[in-house]
Amino acid sequence: MEKTRPRRARPSYAGYFRANISDKESITSDNDVQSEIVDGSSSSNIEDVDDAEEALVLLDDDGDLQVSSPVASGAPGPVAGNGGQSRTRNSKRRHSRQNKSFVHDTQGLQTVPQPQRLGQSARNIKAKEHRYRPDSIWSSKSDTLRLSRRPQPFNPPFLVPTASTSDPRIAYRVKKSWMYSVGPGPCWELIEDRGFFKEEYIGTMAGTGRITRPLVYSETSHLLGYCKELLLGQSSRYNVESQPVSCFVGPYGAQDLKEIGQFSSVSTGGSLSVMFNSGGRITAVDWCPTTISASLGGRQYLAVSSTNNAFLGVGTRSHSPAMIQLWSINPARSNEALEVQCEVIMCIDEGAVLQLKWCPLPSHSEGERKLGLLAAITTDGAAHIYVAPMLGDGPLGSHHMRRVHCRPLLTMAFDETTCQALDWANSEVIAIGCSNGFVGVFRVKDAILGIGNAPLTHYFPVHQTSVQSIAWVRAPPGISDGTYDLVGDPTVICTTGSEGSVRVTDIRDCMSRMLFRNREVPHASAFAAFCGSLVATDVDFSVKLFQLQPTALGMGHSVADVGGTALALSVSDIHPYVAIGCADGSCITTNLLRGTRREGVVPFLNHKIFQLDYSPRDGHYRMLDRFLPVENGANEAMVYKESVTRNANNDKVVANTEDRFKQGCLEASGLWHPNVAVTAVAWNSGCGLGCAPFLVSGTASGLVRVDYLEGMWAKGTVPYGSIECIRGEDGQVEEEGGIEADSE
Repeated sequence: MEKTRPRRARPSYAGYFRANISDKESITSDNDVQSEIVDGSSSSNIEDVDDAEEALVLLDDDGDLQVSSPVASGAPGPVAGNGGQSRTRNSKRRHSRQNKSFVHDTQGLQTVPQPQRLGQSARNIKAKEHRYRPDSIWSSKSDTLRLSRRPQPFNPPFLVPTASTSDPRIAYRVKKSWMYSVGPGPCWELIEDRGFFKEEYIGTMAGTGRITRPLVYSETSHLLGYCKELLLGQSSRYNVESQPVSCFVGPYGAQDLKEIGQFSSVSTGGSLSVMFNSGGRITAVDWCPTTISASLGGRQYLAVSSTNNAFLGVGTRSHSPAMIQLWSINPARSNEALEVQCEVIMCIDEGAVLQLKWCPLPSHSEGERKLGLLAAITTDGAAHIYVAPMLGDGPLGSHHMRRVHCRPLLTMAFDETTCQALDWANSEVIAIGCSNGFVGVFRVKDAILGIGNAPLTHYFPVHQTSVQSIAWVRAPPGISDGTYDLVGDPTVICTTGSEGSVRVTDIRDCMSRMLFRNREVPHASAFAAFCGSLVATDVDFSVKLFQLQPTALGMGHSVADVGGTALALSVSDIHPYVAIGCADGSCITTNLLRGTRREGVVPFLNHKIFQLDYSPRDGHYRMLDRFLPVENGANEAMVYKESVTRNANNDKVVANTEDRFKQGCLEASGLWHPNVAVTAVAWNSGCGLGCAPFLVSGTASGLVRVDYLEGMWAKGTVPYGSIECIRGEDGQVEEEGGIEADSE
């Protein structure tokens, strides 16, 4: 008799990750932190993973994907019979779902025949089923690059050419394989660069050549006069007074109290994790893009902005001395940890920085001592572009911190409003969201080169109130003949407003279209190139994904439930993982291309990278990490739901929120100390495939954490047997015979 389990009962996910955790490291879970202010993994009414045969065979959500693996004969799996109906769990219920009618009209869509699969009969499932995985808006026809071996941080990656996902069969396999990535970070085998920048195609034959992440603005000798070295006495007015931060770090149960002074760092106990104190509330963080061939010592660079003003008003203008910190990340001398150092302080007079973003393409220059171009919005109500000076020479720790006064290379401002958010479309175009709900688009190339000004090409209303976030949809504009203009600028902008709406606007007609609206301010949004979708924060402590393809515009689903208000988001052009910074002090990552059915073999997992705790009684912080993953929707209980249990007499007993909190049952809430909030997160997308797992997180306490998050496959098995088979490099992709439906 086949072994079954209740529908809502889920297996323990510790089995996915135990193999990668040494005996010396401990894992934090709910059982370990009873009566502590931290949540972990749900453990009630949970069974272990099913039979060993099931652990070795990776099935599709409906059991229709057969993967080559060393499974003994007679192992349970989908078996053809009874008219092609597979004998899997809940097969009757799934069969009824597949025959549901569609809400949207699909008469104008081309019908694609479904291929015959081995051991099953073809199922004519329509393409717009209500369960789906999001897909990329556009894929380059040029061959791309992938990693041939596991990358090592700070070392050049080993790259090999591979087929593009413009082939629908390869795109289907790659997208389906990402479903089995269950680690906190991406699996290196599937990492590829899907970002679109027109500079990659300028000078090449359209559609047949691509120069990935080319160097821009390398010959700009006129920029040298915008930075001036300051003496120690001259920079005193730019200094931010800060007290050392007392924080418990280390494995749970064996933590040590560390005093972290300003510009100092401490290891969190992990091999590739480090934490440092910037000295003030973090408002923005971002990685500096560099080329693989850059002779920068193999380091990675961070721009960090902090302020002691915790309440920055919208629409106000104030000029004050401020600073932007440039940090370098390098492998430790023991090669077992990371070391960080603040090497340059950019002193500015335009006020505290609200948001900053590097030029998305490398713009450094060794001969001119220029690290790159940095765009920032400051409290004077304008957006500025600064020239970031090159950091010091020599090994890490061999020189003192430099203080450099930087004046803006370019200032973009409006008389009637103030700037609130910005985003680069490429190295030439910037979009700025304003406090009056308008959006302005500037073309900045001529101004950076010193041969002209930065014209305002578009200025149009989008929201009724202030723009909270803005993101370009980095995809080439379409042409009427069905092709793409690969040397054209993106034309679609996604924005969120304080009134609660999320809108999409095409600057070719400047007419905004609302994707959705809720009762809470959407604090952040980001465009995910791997999914062709917009990821935005939502009401009720959740983050949602909304598709931007014309045939599924506005369709979406929840991707993560968090314990506090989501304040910051970050996605990558190199992998489909999203990072979420929350008001409860936690940083969470999850896979946007996971499975589409909750009853599938691969669960919906959210990974809590860390959670910062604070005790107002003694002023001490506590950094907790090594959490077990939790399934989406099962990590937090809703605050308005009371727990109902039964006593020995079988009488109902209602436990109120206070009693449950004392028992260690954490409730989703917005009531958290403001010092623990994770206010900024950023994946490393501009430094090559080997640096894609780097994640930086900034908190309101001034603590910044850098993690190198590696991925892993479910049950340790690569789908389709190998990455060569996924990519069709072995020539076996033709066996599937055509395009497969993405719906299960």
